[in-house]
Amino acid sequence: MKQISLILSLFVVTLFARVAGAVPVVEDKEKGILINVGALIQPQFQMTIPGGKDNDIPCGGAQHARCSPGIGNPRGDSPSYDFFLRRARLMLWGSVTKEISYFIETDEPNLGKGGDFSVRSFVQDAFLTYSFAPEFRIDAGLMLTPLSHHTLEGATSLNALDYHGDMVKFPAGRVFRDAGIQFRGVALQDHLHYRLMIGEGVRNGAVPVPAAPATRTVVNPGGVPRFTAHLRGNIMGVEPDFFLKGIYFSKTPIISVGVGADFQPNSVIKMNGDYGHYFAASGDAFVEYPFTEDDELIVKANYFYYAQGAVPGTSQFAGGASTLYGEVGFRHAWIEPLAFVEYVKNNGDENRLAAGAVESSFSPHVGVNFWIMKHNFNIKTDFGYKQTERHDVEPTPATMTAAANDGVWAPQKDFIWTTQGQVFF
Repeated sequence: MKQISLILSLFVVTLFARVAGAVPVVEDKEKGILINVGALIQPQFQMTIPGGKDNDIPCGGAQHARCSPGIGNPRGDSPSYDFFLRRARLMLWGSVTKEISYFIETDEPNLGKGGDFSVRSFVQDAFLTYSFAPEFRIDAGLMLTPLSHHTLEGATSLNALDYHGDMVKFPAGRVFRDAGIQFRGVALQDHLHYRLMIGEGVRNGAVPVPAAPATRTVVNPGGVPRFTAHLRGNIMGVEPDFFLKGIYFSKTPIISVGVGADFQPNSVIKMNGDYGHYFAASGDAFVEYPFTEDDELIVKANYFYYAQGAVPGTSQFAGGASTLYGEVGFRHAWIEPLAFVEYVKNNGDENRLAAGAVESSFSPHVGVNFWIMKHNFNIKTDFGYKQTERHDVEPTPATMTAAANDGVWAPQKDFIWTTQGQVFF
């Protein structure tokens, strides 16, 4: 048994030594040819606990207006325990000349979550970059939308356990991405970081619009592209790469502030059934301040504004919304306790909101990151509470039966504990 344990220990040490020191598959420095192959694996355990009951009816189903669907076990009277694969990605990146680089990856997200193994792999990123100089680069393909620092962070290098997904609601594309062309660079002696993307956005998709005239059965009838811009002022340090990071383990301070805007004309339907211009704006700040090589402070804050209008069938805020998150952590060597809070406020006319639409939500979280091998190998654990206020509906005889509820939405209270491992090479 001791020999077996020793062999397993040596295997694990050798494996992670190779992960940390991954080398290119093909490299020709003279011609600028480089091929890297990598993978990201994030196994996750999640426990969800219902915070209340609908009168004396257990939580656990979407029919219960005081309970969130998917929280707790199917009966809704005790916690639910879920093991699944949050992300499984294969990556290929490198360069074909000294000026032209590329990146492509696949993803198979939430594999096995809730017992669902039907998820299929798809291409999540696929773009090439032509670098004229650090001040001017052109990207083309499927890539992250440059609205804020957070929407440009790679999943391999987040500081919190996952993205603040409830804060970001795009009308088109896939997982913060869109297809298009982007111009970016770092100028003014590294003090200005700029990005301008012209993307596909919402395209002539047939949508149900019951309140609109019969002629309004499509969005973006003119086929106008989507425009997204982001500007960052680098107060200290610089972040020149395509993918930004939630934590750099930097030896020098990195402090920046950014603003972003996202716009596409006539691409959403307003609450009165008319066409509307899609518009979102963002303001954020990022601070990573090391005191020593082993001690550093990481602070992030981001505000998002969404104008009224949505594409039916999406998770956008039809009435428009303001969302905000703040995140702070302090790393000592390989241990980092952190906390964050998320807030959502729907700005729409309450008289036009659909029954059950989110009016507001508030969610504080606390957690600990164990940076065993920084981004290559780490374990994160997080405990969060979420209270959601939804738009009330008028009770009817059908909704007041004992089998359902009284038809009135009250605050939903959910508890979620998540632990995630990560291997990236």
